[in-house]
Amino acid sequence: MNQRNIWYRWLFYGLAACLFLLLQNLAFWRIRVWGIHPFIPPVLVAVAASWEDRQEGICAAAVFGLLCDLTMTPPIPCFYLLTFIASAFFAGLVAKRWILPGFFCAFVVSLAAIVINGAFQTLLLSLRGIHDLGAAASITGRELLLTAPLIPFVYLLFRRIHRRFPAD
Repeated sequence: MNQRNIWYRWLFYGLAACLFLLLQNLAFWRIRVWGIHPFIPPVLVAVAASWEDRQEGICAAAVFGLLCDLTMTPPIPCFYLLTFIASAFFAGLVAKRWILPGFFCAFVVSLAAIVINGAFQTLLLSLRGIHDLGAAASITGRELLLTAPLIPFVYLLFRRIHRRFPAD
């Protein structure tokens, strides 16, 4: 792949992520079901990492996680950096070894990314002495149910970007 296609691909992935984050901040946070709203950032990382090489996906996850840590209120410093790197690593592993990149792969790794994010939050709560793990798992489950219908939209846009700037 030539350098220009790589640059354009990641530029458009970034612009697409900005679009979804804009939707997240303007519309999705108003959608409250069971006291929870959809949370799209882990899905963005997982879908991009499922299409790209493992190293590129992890680097993009690190940058995106750092940006989310700087712009959102994480439970601890570098929380999104760590969870997004773990999600990208898992997505790259699944896409390269078990499931061919496509809709099913993107859906599976997106759900896994949401679970990884929830598991890290649950771990932090348990380390702080809050031991109601059932409530934490319930929050993750509800977030999973509300975010899952948005995965096809992320997948379609990222697939279009991936196909628009192919490997040479």
